[in-house]
Amino acid sequence: KEYFKDDTLEVHEIVVKSINAGGEIGSGFASEMHRATFNLKRKDVTGKFSVIIKDHPKGFTGVVAHKSKLFKREIMAYKEILPRIEELLASIGDTTKIAPACYYTTESPEPFLILEDMQVTGFENFEKGRLLNLDHVLPTVEKLAKLHACSVLIAAENPKIMEFFEEAPISRNPDRKDFLTFFPVNIRCVAEEIAHWKGYEEITEKMFKLAENVLQSAVEMYESHEQGFRVFNVADLWVDNLMFHINNETKDPDNVVLLDFQLSYYGSPAMDLNYFLYGSLNENVRKVHLKYIIREYHRIFKETLDKLHYDGYIPSLKDLTIELIKNSLQGVIAATCLTPIIFMEKDGFENLENLASRTEEGDQIRRQNVENPKYRAFLQRTVKEFELCGFLDV
Repeated sequence: KEYFKDDTLEVHEIVVKSINAGGEIGSGFASEMHRATFNLKRKDVTGKFSVIIKDHPKGFTGVVAHKSKLFKREIMAYKEILPRIEELLASIGDTTKIAPACYYTTESPEPFLILEDMQVTGFENFEKGRLLNLDHVLPTVEKLAKLHACSVLIAAENPKIMEFFEEAPISRNPDRKDFLTFFPVNIRCVAEEIAHWKGYEEITEKMFKLAENVLQSAVEMYESHEQGFRVFNVADLWVDNLMFHINNETKDPDNVVLLDFQLSYYGSPAMDLNYFLYGSLNENVRKVHLKYIIREYHRIFKETLDKLHYDGYIPSLKDLTIELIKNSLQGVIAATCLTPIIFMEKDGFENLENLASRTEEGDQIRRQNVENPKYRAFLQRTVKEFELCGFLDV
């Protein structure tokens, strides 16, 4: 009633079912996902309706989520940032939908969100265990460019709005330490796998060194953004956090929505781009089309700012390319910590504890992930690319 501003609405016969993490509507590693289906009556018309309930997790994962303010961050994104972005786009006649509608949020007694069920309008997840092809990458990059562009105006007009999002996903905040172990333990596991490969001796040495230094290097990378050009980043942009609408005739995606803003961050646009381009793209697509994809992002980004009559600094394509290189560690993190999870043959990480800690079960799943032939083929080519570009030199 509150969202639709209609006091005549009636809800009947509610059925709530749990949704498997990483299954239908996003990764859900730091939340419990449910689908509520019910009959919705408006005046004399009744129809089926469903929503997604994103609930605060329990146990170790709940403690990490609470300390890291993951739900507070996502609620702020849905209440303060995303509505303003869609308003700005609407002001230039652009009906782009960035994310599912948010019907309701609360932070007490336990935080949760009620979100639009995108399956109702025909959106679906990308095929499990595969990286994205160009047809899926381009609409995603278009949405990202518009999100980033509008956030520049929001920050210029109301700088205080972005203050909450200034803390990076990797920071010196001691409340984040339980989650941050995720990065060194995963990179070390990758290094142990590469150590068996002939001709990769120098890369192996660099990967072990990276595992030791990744958190300090990442903190320094994020802190360097304070003086640079900044945008609102999703900060967890990967294949599992996207839903696509497929055109019935062409069978190609004609729309996409971005899911999950629990890590959202105000910083360099290179963070979302590097994480997405090196973590979720088919490596052949990246090898052939990387520069074109970046150019498309920049074209739409600049075009959107021009339409909004933004008169401040806009990075050139060359500036953006330099920024991507300066923040290349984000791409290395994505390819070594995130991509193995995409190739998982079953839902191994059912909770954040196994994902982030040196538990016996967690170590076993990590080893299975990096030994997966699909990931091994990806890694052999990608890690060589990193080495040739100097991205492993920390």
